[in-house]
Amino acid sequence: MAAPSAPDLRLALSTGDESPAAGAPIVLELSAANDGDAPLVLDFPDGQRFDFEVFSEDGAVVWHWAEGMFFAQMLGRERLESGAVLRWTERIEGGLPAGAYRVVATLTTVERRAVEASLTVLPQASERERGDREN
Repeated sequence: MAAPSAPDLRLALSTGDESPAAGAPIVLELSAANDGDAPLVLDFPDGQRFDFEVFSEDGAVVWHWAEGMFFAQMLGRERLESGAVLRWTERIEGGLPAGAYRVVATLTTVERRAVEASLTVLPQASERERGDREN
């Protein structure tokens, strides 16, 4: 079994709805796919397998999934067969305020790998309607 190599392990990040309304729940999904011909072994330094962070336009962390969590302090291993995909999904239940964000999803293997995406949260309909009436 090979250690994950960059060409064989493909990470993807989905932020659900492309432009959710402010306050609406946001679903984040990190997927790790084995695009190679041989199984991969993913080694983890502890019980954590993934993480999500959301950054505002000025770079401040506005939501961090693992903040305040504790993970088993034992090495972990996941086997990823050829063509297989592992998925981790979390929700930001209370949503986010209107604005532009950068979302980073991290596969917390010994050699961490990350993928990022942009997310634009729109004002709620009532906020948009007020803005239209004022113009």
